Amino acid sequence: MPPLSVRDVASLLLIPLLFYLFLWFWLDSDPDLQPGLFDFEDDEFLGRETNPESNPDVVDLDGVADGEFGVSNVVERVLCPKESFKLATMENCLPWLGCKEITDEVIVHHMLGQGAVKQVYKATWRGHTVVYSNLTQQAFLQDFLHGVQMLRKMQQTSHVVQLVGSCHTTLLTEYHRLGSAENIETILDSEEFSNFSNVRARFDMAMSYLEAIHFLHNSPVGTRVMCDSNDLLKTLSQFLISEDLKLVLNDLDALPEVNPEAQLFVKCGSREIKSDFVAPEQLWPFENETFDDSRMPSYDEKTDIWKIPTVVDYLLGNVNGSDVVRLHLFKVHQQCKNRDPKQRPSAKVLLEEYKRARSMLFSV
Repeated sequence: MPPLSVRDVASLLLIPLLFYLFLWFWLDSDPDLQPGLFDFEDDEFLGRETNPESNPDVVDLDGVADGEFGVSNVVERVLCPKESFKLATMENCLPWLGCKEITDEVIVHHMLGQGAVKQVYKATWRGHTVVYSNLTQQAFLQDFLHGVQMLRKMQQTSHVVQLVGSCHTTLLTEYHRLGSAENIETILDSEEFSNFSNVRARFDMAMSYLEAIHFLHNSPVGTRVMCDSNDLLKTLSQFLISEDLKLVLNDLDALPEVNPEAQLFVKCGSREIKSDFVAPEQLWPFENETFDDSRMPSYDEKTDIWKIPTVVDYLLGNVNGSDVVRLHLFKVHQQCKNRDPKQRPSAKVLLEEYKRARSMLFSV
């Protein structure tokens, strides 16, 4: 067999690309035709037989054992009245703990981790496991206090970690044993959670991340931007993993406000950002010139939107059905990557598109 020419190789590579583009235009143009695409008897995506008249691109959970396609039987977090908390191991809501309770009743155990702003320890209060955080150094006092203030004002949602109490430069929060979301693949590879590494559980996880961003952009204290997100793992490290494998926003130390009506925009730090993960407007725009923060243009919450497709792609992983989800989100994710921030969708529009995809792909 003679060796293939460059033109032959290019032609072979072009075929799957054209097919992919055909699917994209077809799915967008006529949703009523979609069930015919995957019209076959043995559904490999689900691993079981399907009705040829149904849409095999939909995951039917009727009759499926709990936990096969997602995480269930986990009690939802109860939202307590203002300035109170209720841990999963508690029966009633109690007022936030103050200096006296923290000093007299909290027992600090081993360190869980340390960042620029906080040292984080595992601790117990009246037999309940909590997280005890202390200011690392005075230079970051304002960042620490900002994080505490954001926590106090953002408690009426399950998308933010629960505040237990605070005292000066000490902070108590809810403990999540699964830890940071940057370790999600390790968690899903573990024996305990290996059954949950499926497309439904991963899509729900991605939804929880998007819902947290939507909350930040529509919070009780205005539109907030996630500045501690210059790369993928740093972004994931801002979240904890709950028992039902949802992402919960944990680090609120760098959430500046955007208010276009007041001409209030943000810059994430005073140093030059060099990363292919961040939005283009976060990069120094003047080539061959030395970075000067005073000349660096500011930006808005659309920097968070740019990053969403990359984070979601990572969370979806490479499991059966994940490429089908990517296909349904392809167009809106392209819009997220528009170099013009004004042309990117809002978190609200994105969330509606994700809900639409969920209703098409999964039946509950």
